[in-house]
Amino acid sequence: MKRAACLLLALVLLGARADADTIEPPPDVPEGADHAEATDDSLSGAEVELGLGLSGDAHSTERRRRVSFSGGDLTGTVREGRGDPLAGGSVIERGGWGELRAGKLSPRWNRGLLLGSSGLPWERSALEPGSRGGRSGEGAQCLAGGAEVLFGRFSGRALGGARVAGGPLSLGVLGAGHEQQAALGFAAEREALELAMSRSGLWRAEAIWMRGGTKARWVAAVRQGSASFRSLAEPRRGGPARSVTIATTRRARRTTTRVLASVWRFRPARAGARTALEVERALPGDQLLVAGCEEQQGYRGELRSQAGLRQGGWIEWSRAPRPLGLLVRQELWGARPALREVTRAVSSCRIEARLPHDISLSLAHLVFRVRRGESLYLREAESDRLVLRALSGEGQRTQLDLRLPLARGALRAGAQLTAPLAGRRVPRWTLEWTRRSGARPRRPEGARAESDP
Repeated sequence: MKRAACLLLALVLLGARADADTIEPPPDVPEGADHAEATDDSLSGAEVELGLGLSGDAHSTERRRRVSFSGGDLTGTVREGRGDPLAGGSVIERGGWGELRAGKLSPRWNRGLLLGSSGLPWERSALEPGSRGGRSGEGAQCLAGGAEVLFGRFSGRALGGARVAGGPLSLGVLGAGHEQQAALGFAAEREALELAMSRSGLWRAEAIWMRGGTKARWVAAVRQGSASFRSLAEPRRGGPARSVTIATTRRARRTTTRVLASVWRFRPARAGARTALEVERALPGDQLLVAGCEEQQGYRGELRSQAGLRQGGWIEWSRAPRPLGLLVRQELWGARPALREVTRAVSSCRIEARLPHDISLSLAHLVFRVRRGESLYLREAESDRLVLRALSGEGQRTQLDLRLPLARGALRAGAQLTAPLAGRRVPRWTLEWTRRSGARPRRPEGARAESDP
């Protein structure tokens, strides 16, 4: 206990940021499996973006294609590729009457208890308004004024729903066959509340409060309800039935401190808790020092490895790439207090160079040791998605990325080599080319004839 207290004190004295979130996929993704999530398109005005990609290893090659477009009243994205989990398309038409969305949908009502997936209380991102949405479905959604109608297929079942909103209040209903659920929501600038109910009497409620300003801010969230409540749209992402979470952020000169504490319970004997602290200190010369510690206990879901006590600590130093950047990080997790009985140890280094003519080059090297039955997830950002790569066992991983302008677009070439301590080396490569251009309106035939000599 004294050693743990000394560690905590040392981290505080370093100065204190905390994203204080461990990297892990949604709870319905099996342990040790990779996971991909689509990122928001950043097209503005009348633009079209084309993306072509190839990725593979020594045994196979995968091809991907994507077209995203944005106009005055019509936007959309179409993805195609064998084995691509994000393959499909979506179109949004906007007018003075409202919006019509068709194809792949990821709608979210209120806090996501009924539609959109409720957040995980141990993640800081769950306390933000734009937290992770639900699994995509297929269908159509119409929004007009304060009314919304939805028809589609989610989690393998057909369902329909409607929602009306007036001021801060909203009322929504979902139906699938003979089952119906309803949700009452309240959303203000600093408070939000949702109560979801089913015909059988099962219910779930969540409330959130935000206070403070830019220098000091705190958020509290409370959830209560029936342990067996499941949303018709997201039955595998129900999350804990009861939870209390408090998070604070404090900024003072060059130091930012974030703290999170959460306790939750899925059902009796299925409970957990998490506390996390991370401190960020801005140093002269565009340098940054980050240190943090965390303790986890208990149960995180049906498809997650059940773990007892986990304590972790990390320290990271980085310098912005102007033009040469460097990041060094050391992370250690243990199954006993004071980081003893190591379950995960990660050492990483990344060098990035920003060169003339919009060329960038980065080299990252990672040495990891992960106990059997647990996984380490690495976050990889691509042009249209965020991929979480799962690693386990012991070994090293090296990744080289090159980005440069090519054919009026941008080319990203990447190579990864994972070398387990016991087993064969796994090489993987990626090529991705994207081009964005403004969409020019087509002139009428009459106007073209008048302009031609």
